[in-house]
Amino acid sequence: MSRQSNLPEPLGGHRPAQRPGAAPAQRQGTVPERRPAGPPIHSARTLDFVDNPGREHWWALLGPAVQRRIAEKVGPAVEWWAYCHQVHKDRPYAVVFGTGGLAVTTPTTNDAGRPAHLLNVRRFVPGSIRHAVVTQRPAARPPAAAGGSAATATDPALGLDADVRGFLGNLPAEAQARLQTPFLSGDPVEDRDWYYTRTGERRLDVWCYLAGRRTVTFLAGYRDAPDGVPPYAATWQLIVRMAEVARR
Repeated sequence: MSRQSNLPEPLGGHRPAQRPGAAPAQRQGTVPERRPAGPPIHSARTLDFVDNPGREHWWALLGPAVQRRIAEKVGPAVEWWAYCHQVHKDRPYAVVFGTGGLAVTTPTTNDAGRPAHLLNVRRFVPGSIRHAVVTQRPAARPPAAAGGSAATATDPALGLDADVRGFLGNLPAEAQARLQTPFLSGDPVEDRDWYYTRTGERRLDVWCYLAGRRTVTFLAGYRDAPDGVPPYAATWQLIVRMAEVARR
């Protein structure tokens, strides 16, 4: 499918984040620092598919005026998606992670009763965007948990409902951890959404964001695997971004 000229163009040139080196040796006689529990690792739910147009179709339905407003508020798009709204299924909404903020549109009506779009923006602290590349090759069994834990009723209060936990469970454990970790320090998730689409027999493109009062995390990438294989048996190529939200 050819790209339309009014689609937001993702920025390129992202390099994998370097993994931190080994922790410094602990001095003798000091008390080890107590670290918080890691983020929960969720179980996957089955992803449903419907025969709907792709994100380009719904982005075009927003119209040039709304597209310009988004660009003015959050700058050039780094990642984005658009789709039909969950309630107003014949109307579009969009999520744009830009260089200057996260924008989410919601269909509404104006005072004259005509269709309009509400734009919610979380502006980022300049220069605060960080990213990490998460890659995975197919494995024969699930990896051992590293700092995380199986999701239970006693998990940290991240503010995640069952639907988003079920989606996150389809992702590699490292991607789940990177999305959730910033919200373990008293900044529960206030808003979240995700989108996925098939682009061929094996490829699944995915997007997801979690947003709190102080932080936004955003995942984008793809899975390559036949239908029905568990997450650990698939090839994944993902980027998880994090940005600090400016005071409102």
